[in-house]
Amino acid sequence: MRTYLHAVASLAFAAALASPSCAAAAARVVRMDVPKALAITPATKGIEDIRFGDLFRLPVGPKGLEPTDRLRALDGRRVRIVAYMVRRATPDAGGFLIAPFRVDIEDDDESLADDLPPTALFVRLEHAGNATLPWLPGLMQFTGTLRVGAAELAPSGRVVPAQIVLDARPERALLRLAREPPRHKR
Repeated sequence: MRTYLHAVASLAFAAALASPSCAAAAARVVRMDVPKALAITPATKGIEDIRFGDLFRLPVGPKGLEPTDRLRALDGRRVRIVAYMVRRATPDAGGFLIAPFRVDIEDDDESLADDLPPTALFVRLEHAGNATLPWLPGLMQFTGTLRVGAAELAPSGRVVPAQIVLDARPERALLRLAREPPRHKR
C-alpha cells in the first residue's frame, strides 16, 4: 500500500511539473555567466593545488576528523582548488561555501542534518561587506590564501575546517556580478 501511495504521489508531482504554468516559470531561468577569473586553468607557479582528499586523514580515527600534515603545511600559503559553489537559501556573510560535488542546502528544513560534506570550505571575500553573492553553477577554480582552523560562519553558525581568502581578481569579478541585475533567458 505504501509503495502504491508513493507511486501515485510521484505521478501527481510529475503531472504538476508538466503543467503549462510550471513550464512557463521554468523557462524564466536566471542566466549567470561564470567569471573568467574563476575558470579552470593550468597550474601556476607559486600556487599549490589542493584537493578535498588532502584535507583530512583517512580513515577517520577515534578523534574524529583530523587535518592532514599537507593541509597544516599549506596554512597561510596561496592555494587553488577546483570545486562547486554550494547553493544556499540563506548565504553566509562575506563569502560562500564550496564542496567537491553539487550541493543544495535549504536552511529552513535542513539546519540539523544536510548533505554538506565535512570537507566543505568557506571562500571569504575580504571586501564583500553586505553584498549578496550570486550562486554560480558548474566546476570553478578558487585561488587564494588558505587559513587552516575551525571557523564559525555568521549567521548560520556552521563551522568549517578551513577558509580560502579569495585573491583580488576573482573577488572583484564576483562583486561585479553581485551588483549586476540578473538576466533572464527567454
